[in-house]
Amino acid sequence: MSTSSLRPNRNGARALAGACSIVAVLVGCGGGHHLAEYPFASRTLAVVYIAPPSPELLTSYYDLGNSQSAVEAVVRAGADVAREREGRRANARLDSASERIDIPAVLAQRTLQRASRYLGTRPVTDENQADYLMEVRMQRFGINAKADEAVYLFTFAEAVLIDRRTGREIWNVKIHGRDRLTPYVQSSSPIPGSVITASTLGSVTVADFQGALNQLMDYSSNLITDELRSDLRGVRNN
Repeated sequence: MSTSSLRPNRNGARALAGACSIVAVLVGCGGGHHLAEYPFASRTLAVVYIAPPSPELLTSYYDLGNSQSAVEAVVRAGADVAREREGRRANARLDSASERIDIPAVLAQRTLQRASRYLGTRPVTDENQADYLMEVRMQRFGINAKADEAVYLFTFAEAVLIDRRTGREIWNVKIHGRDRLTPYVQSSSPIPGSVITASTLGSVTVADFQGALNQLMDYSSNLITDELRSDLRGVRNN
């Protein structure tokens, strides 16, 4: 399998334009699948969602040893301290946003709709009545504020398609998705981009994070079902 990816108030709106555009995606599948061995037409499919832990905040500690002058050291230290402070506050708002979203229901519904469309199955909500189960496990998700140039929302997830009656694993995919939360700053200046990162994080509200998490769930679902569609196409075209 090949390897392949907010609207804050006022000033933050410009900073976060295109906040949930794809920045990087890594998709990996296990060795082989058994899609060609199963009939899916007119069968039923349910999605079982395994809830993730609380959203994470990833930050880095500032290092004055990399600065070339006393002035740059002061600016760099101040920027990193601001990033840490705003990151902690943002994490609290992200926690609040995640409490407002039924993440299992959102991801399960969107994944079930698209997967059923590609498989030709009939979507059902009761896993005990389904012929096939798609188990979706969100392993990690949250904010990565380590880099000087930007802050990202990230997610690590795995999906497994199972024959419910036998328990046999038919297909699986692992995904790593990352969406940029703040503008990417690239400059020859030694002054870190975390100055912009900190100010942007401070303007992102709970409602903004709620919208971002909703889009991230949609994005994760699309990654999973796009890989399923690709593998099904390979089977059906042979």
